[in-house]
Amino acid sequence: GTKGTLYLFGNGYEIVPDTITPNEFLARTPVDRTVERGWRTGAKPVITPKKGTGAGDPTPLHARNFLDCVRSRKECHCDIEVGHRSTTPPLIGNIAHKLKAYLEWDAQAERFTNLDAANKLLSYEYRKPYKLT
Repeated sequence: GTKGTLYLFGNGYEIVPDTITPNEFLARTPVDRTVERGWRTGAKPVITPKKGTGAGDPTPLHARNFLDCVRSRKECHCDIEVGHRSTTPPLIGNIAHKLKAYLEWDAQAERFTNLDAANKLLSYEYRKPYKLT
């Protein structure tokens, strides 16, 4: 089982522990509720709760680094392959959520293998006069 729940926010996170009771949990009955009274007595968190703050939105720092590297011709902190590979899973998740579907991903072809509608959401029509070549 789980030990707690992790909540992620744009500026941090929070870990909320599960509390586990050492008491036996008997079958519930609508006839006699006295059996279940006190079953939570002695419940303790399994892990320590924790809150943390992130460094904020890293996008401005990445944008600044990219522009500095255009000038200096140095390598960026996050090269294009790392950026591409780290954004692929959330984009796949967003498409699955939007379509409310279980999707199968072919990483080599970078296409969904089980739903054509999902593949149509991998790109979009660019605003004129821009185009992808």
